Amino acid sequence: MTLFPTARTGAGLVFTSGLAAIDPTTMTVSVTDFHAQAAAVFDQLDAALLEFGSSRDRVLKLDCFLAERQWFPAWNTAFSTYFTTAAPARTTTITTLPIEGLLIEVQAIAVAESRGRSS
Repeated sequence: MTLFPTARTGAGLVFTSGLAAIDPTTMTVSVTDFHAQAAAVFDQLDAALLEFGSSRDRVLKLDCFLAERQWFPAWNTAFSTYFTTAAPARTTTITTLPIEGLLIEVQAIAVAESRGRSS
C-alpha cells in the first residue's frame, strides 16, 4: 500500500493528494524554477486524473498553495495555460510549504469516469 496515494476516488469524484515537484525517493525538490515546478505539478495532475478515468476538463475545484505572494502572477499564467477550456473553481493560499525550496503545491477534485480504476 502506498503511504501517500496520488489520488483516491469516491462518490464519482477523484480527490488528489497535494501534488508537488518532489523526488519521492529523497523527498527533496526536483526542480527549483517556479515554471518548472508548476509544469511538474500539472504533469502529475494529468497522470492522476488519467489513472482514475478523468481529465483536466473534468476538474471541479483546484486548491493551490504558493510559498510566496510573488509567484501569484506566474501561477495565474500557468493556470490559464493549463485550463484552456473549462477552468475549475479555485483557491490560492500563500503559506509555508513543508519542504525547503518548494514553491507550489496543488490538490484537485474532479469528476471520475467509470472506465477509471477505483479505490
